[in-house]
Amino acid sequence: MNTLLSKVKASDVIAEPFPHIVIRDAIDEDLCAKLVADYPSIDTLIQSKDNQQSTISSNVRFHYLAEDTLRDEQISPVWKEFIRLHSSNVFLQQFIDIFKEHILHLYPNFEQDYGSFESLNSGVRKIDTFDTSNVLLDTLICVNTPVTTRPTSVRGPHIDLPDKLFAGLFYLRDPQDKSTGGNLDLYRFKKGKVQGFRNYEIASSSYVELVKTVEYGRNVLVLFLNSIHSLHGVSPRSLTNYPRYFVNLVGEVEKPLFSNKQYQEANHIKYWRRVKKVINTFQ
Repeated sequence: MNTLLSKVKASDVIAEPFPHIVIRDAIDEDLCAKLVADYPSIDTLIQSKDNQQSTISSNVRFHYLAEDTLRDEQISPVWKEFIRLHSSNVFLQQFIDIFKEHILHLYPNFEQDYGSFESLNSGVRKIDTFDTSNVLLDTLICVNTPVTTRPTSVRGPHIDLPDKLFAGLFYLRDPQDKSTGGNLDLYRFKKGKVQGFRNYEIASSSYVELVKTVEYGRNVLVLFLNSIHSLHGVSPRSLTNYPRYFVNLVGEVEKPLFSNKQYQEANHIKYWRRVKKVINTFQ
């Protein structure tokens, strides 16, 4: 089985608004069809302890970690092999080969801080630890539930946590799904000024501008190098009885690659100062 990156070259990386790739027909169609046919049900995915909620409602996310998949005897062999391969050192080295130039541009001291590219080794997140691995990988089987109340977005413009080296989305849209939206939007800060964070979300669309939209489709991979500039979100999805199916690819390092603390929205900082002051009065 080839990985999602087996056919990808360094020249496929698109630098703006941040380093990313968009690969259509990322895997063989026969394999894609098998993954779609054997996609775990929402009732299965909801069982993961990692999910933030346990009840099914409109347009919410549930996922199954690699840890869950590899230990669940009911998950099909083709999915187990797919998850195992994309949580392996083979996949990590393919990512490094493709994004090496951009990693060094954004993080010149990366090899000193995390290990040389040639020696980096991976483990599986939640199974292995940084005691034995430089990068912990995860391949999550994900679903956004059907949109049944009103068109909504599962998440607006944001960045991923700063301990993520990369993140990817592999879309496996149901061929009968005629809904609109649910696309991946890529943003940049207006006038290049980093600002407007509320934790890791962007507090207002006035701080950013939409640069590119990658349509939610079938057999489509979007993968990007994470940084403070890697702003992305999901466009609102229309009412539909079909779930949104995708795989989330993650590479995690031991210490944060960047910090956005100094770029928090002023109102947000004042709010938390007030909260802290109130808490202190009761201590």
